[in-house]
Amino acid sequence: METMALLAESRRYLIDRAETENKTRPVDQGLISSMETMRLVARLTQVLAWLLTHRAVHAGELTLWEATRPDRRLGGHTLCSRSNGEDDPKLPEELRRLLQRSLSLYQRISRLDQQTARAAAEGARQQASGGPKKLS
Repeated sequence: METMALLAESRRYLIDRAETENKTRPVDQGLISSMETMRLVARLTQVLAWLLTHRAVHAGELTLWEATRPDRRLGGHTLCSRSNGEDDPKLPEELRRLLQRSLSLYQRISRLDQQTARAAAEGARQQASGGPKKLS
């Protein structure tokens, strides 16, 4: 729900205000704003794709192993993990807030992605070795 709400807020901002705000800024600041807007969209796209993949796991449409294949894991780390615009006072306040929230969300999903990949790898190891070892 948090992702969808942030996606809807970001969409409203991009449609209603981003272009107008960029027109009133110097060219270099407009370019920075556009770049950070693309970072916002990239983060939300990556998070949404990851969440939909794991929804499919919970619905039984994919296995955890399938969901943690490299092509289905959270992507865009180079672009999405950077935090350039969140504290830039030259950017519009609303964009900075959206960037901060999207970074926080992306970082949380990144941790979940790592945890699920480890769990899938451990499950595969246990299955290959004949099941979990019992402690005596």
